[in-house]
Amino acid sequence: MTSCEKDDSFSENKLSNEFNSESYMKKGTGDDKYTVLGTQKKIPCSVENMAEAYQSILKNPTAVKHPDKNYPINKTHLYVKFKPQDSIQYNKIVNDTILAVSDEPFEYEIANQGSIYLDPKANDTIFTFYYSVVPKDYQIPSEVPHEILKDLHFTSEDAIGETPSEKEENILDFYEDLNTEALKISDNLEEDEKKEHTYFQNDPSERLSYDDVKRLGLKVKDVQINYELEPNDEDVEGEARLFRRRKWRPRGTITVQEDAINQNVGVMGARVRVRKWGWLVIRKAHTNRNGYFETSRTRTKRVKYALYFKNRRSGNIRRFTVKASSWFWNARDRGHRTHKRRAWRRHYTYGRRQFYGYVQNAAFDYYTRIAPQYGLSMPRDRINISAKYTQCASSEHRANVLTLLPVSRIKITRRSKINGNCVYRGSDGIYATTVHELTHAGHQRMDPGMFSIFHIGSCNRAILTESWAEGVETIITNDRYLSLEPNYLDSSNDNIGWNFTRQRDRVFEMDEYTPIVADLIDDYNQSIEYAFLKPDPPVDGVQGYTLNQIQNALDDCRDIDCWENNLRNYYFNSTENNLNELFDYVRDVRNNNLSTPCNTIF
Repeated sequence: MTSCEKDDSFSENKLSNEFNSESYMKKGTGDDKYTVLGTQKKIPCSVENMAEAYQSILKNPTAVKHPDKNYPINKTHLYVKFKPQDSIQYNKIVNDTILAVSDEPFEYEIANQGSIYLDPKANDTIFTFYYSVVPKDYQIPSEVPHEILKDLHFTSEDAIGETPSEKEENILDFYEDLNTEALKISDNLEEDEKKEHTYFQNDPSERLSYDDVKRLGLKVKDVQINYELEPNDEDVEGEARLFRRRKWRPRGTITVQEDAINQNVGVMGARVRVRKWGWLVIRKAHTNRNGYFETSRTRTKRVKYALYFKNRRSGNIRRFTVKASSWFWNARDRGHRTHKRRAWRRHYTYGRRQFYGYVQNAAFDYYTRIAPQYGLSMPRDRINISAKYTQCASSEHRANVLTLLPVSRIKITRRSKINGNCVYRGSDGIYATTVHELTHAGHQRMDPGMFSIFHIGSCNRAILTESWAEGVETIITNDRYLSLEPNYLDSSNDNIGWNFTRQRDRVFEMDEYTPIVADLIDDYNQSIEYAFLKPDPPVDGVQGYTLNQIQNALDDCRDIDCWENNLRNYYFNSTENNLNELFDYVRDVRNNNLSTPCNTIF
């Protein structure tokens, strides 16, 4: 029976009427690297403030009183500040789903929002401080230096069942008035909510508006709210309190503008946290492939949302995390507006979060669609992807890093250096690059020995690993963007399809990033299409292999001959007699610019 959920029925196409929209537009919110804190505010959920609010409620003749005539304001949660000293301690707290740490303290307004916050007082550690709200009985990791900043009290409206009794309905009304009072006296009510109430100084019949309060030179925290609900245009008499008792689902949509095809797409598989008043995490969800998310139901009226560019498979098993330039910060977008039973909308049109959205989409697509659909080796779980927004350099997969410092295994840069110039990759270039590096990660998981430090400097190794990753990148990127836009053009050079120019190159122009994988799959023979180029491009008389077959043939190979022979031996293909002729150009490329033939270098 679902009739009780009628007031909560919802579909994605209704979002336009329910959003409190916060978009990252060029004339909107800033997009600096570092967050700058503003005014420190009184903590509304502290035991002291909640106790003061309770006494104020008792004195207010219009407020609902607890049916038991007494409500103890005791400690329910702790506000904790962590000071990790090394990567082990850091990992301990950031991977704890109960702690759900934030690098920003919760009691501050934000003067300028950036991607990361570095506390200026964190000078005794390479890490910044991290903050968490946890249940009072939670076993805080004792090995991580920390301090308890405040004892907190949160009302437990969600502990009341789906069909509350008359007494429980009264308790819910009491919770609502108490929470509103706590926000009021700590000056944490949002402006729009201040305008919704009427006020009085001594006599409830005064009925002062918010404008009246300001005209009298008063502050809202210094006057009384009239808690006697009156019907308005949306509520018929008797339904106002029913409305605020009901449960609702925090939800929303996160989208990003794909500049390569001028389309808006969802940010896929990103983690959303919903915090009561911006403090206590009460709900979590992941966005779907359209960027939509929806959590389980809650009675909490006021929430703040935050998006984390990361994905969990189930429970504590993490597929990947996008890092904000450095290993020490997770890429995220923390909303600072309070949403009262309203959905959240984010749309990224430029800047860091747009870039993080591109990397997020490519990584999520690889783990959930590309690898399963094409039968590719899955990269290992818990992989960190460092998204470099300003750096002008090559992206890379770091197979073997000899350092005591923590590093991200994959680095994705927004800009690359071409002919001495820094060039923006475009959304398709960022997608392709992320796919390329994750293909390396999957290759390493399938065949760790291929990426051994003993193979560093081997041109056999380089041409096998890079040609394979280049091929997957080419096939997958074209599949994605041509499905989104049939007239898709490579944003880097306006050619039809991604990496199309690779198959126009002649052998002497090539390096380890050969088009051999695409040559094994497609029915395109560049030596015929580009016969006017002298010397001719490679002769490609092979077609019909799949990415899975090519990968299986590559497994455990250390030279080109092995790859070719495995294709011939493992699979029947009507064009396999042309394999030797096709792979000859790869053997020639292997020796390009080498004084010693590559087949003597192992």
